[in-house]
Amino acid sequence: MISTAVATYADEQRHYWRGADPSHFRWQTRGYIGRTEAALLAHVAVEPGDRLLEIGCGEGANLHHLAGRGAHLHGIDFTADKARFAAAETGARTAAADAAHLPFATGSFDAVLIRDVLHHLPDRAAVLAEAARVLRAGGRLTVIEPNGRSPLVFAQAAAIPAERGVRVSTGPRLVDEVTAAGFVDVRLSRAQPLPVSRVFLHHKLGAASLGESTAVAWALSGLERAASILPPALWTYLIVNASRRAF
Repeated sequence: MISTAVATYADEQRHYWRGADPSHFRWQTRGYIGRTEAALLAHVAVEPGDRLLEIGCGEGANLHHLAGRGAHLHGIDFTADKARFAAAETGARTAAADAAHLPFATGSFDAVLIRDVLHHLPDRAAVLAEAARVLRAGGRLTVIEPNGRSPLVFAQAAAIPAERGVRVSTGPRLVDEVTAAGFVDVRLSRAQPLPVSRVFLHHKLGAASLGESTAVAWALSGLERAASILPPALWTYLIVNASRRAF
């Protein structure tokens, strides 16, 4: 049986992420933020001709940035509106589905991406197990998660109840979870030491249009490069790359 706490958490997530947000897609794909997103997604392990599945594709911004890499793009999201929006904007094949019960045959994909998803889920292990199932032997997994030790991420979790799951997101935990799901060659890296642009240029909190300014972009870029002196344990994004065990 599903506990009351787990059911309540799942309902909270469904309510918060219930509809497509075109402004969020534009924010992630244009201007300064769009360029930082493209740089982050350069970590995704995908090759030309691969069949790639994004679990939790949202409005499709990640698929947008991966479209030039020659892969056949697929995505699922539990929100049907988001899945439809992603398909219309990116040309990817998308569907509304449960991340813990994927509607694909075993070994269907060469690469899987899971970004900013695990901390929203009540059963992270089930989703990673499904990722392993739908990957072919030797297929590649990329997981990108916010780091709960990052000052910006911690502040976001404090301000937004639907983000509170990220507080326990750490590099060692992510590595352990991916390894436990049967993946090998598990490698952890980190990105974006202190991306203050995500606050200043946020489409809801800041002035997103300033991201089109060369001067603003130059200033933000310099500030964010300088933040690389921060200890890596505090950097904003955790990135795990791994391979499906070959039998």
